Amino acid sequence: MVAKQDWRTESYKGMDVHVCALRRTDVPARWDYTVRITQPGEDSSSESELTAESGDDADYPSREAAVQAAFAKGYAMVDELLK
Repeated sequence: MVAKQDWRTESYKGMDVHVCALRRTDVPARWDYTVRITQPGEDSSSESELTAESGDDADYPSREAAVQAAFAKGYAMVDELLK
């Protein structure tokens, strides 16, 4: 069974930052995240050239902690893009 993805979106410097926290399957009670950066108005399912995941070396104790880390990563990605 595939878990429903709960995407959250915030606008940042003219781009949309979409984040989704996902429960880790290999480590109970830990969370991971995915980030997508899109043009304004595109939804999280849009094909995005800028994506990131927290990876195996980072996991978070709660969904909200993963969401906060994901938005921080997304903002950094936008800042790098706009340099």
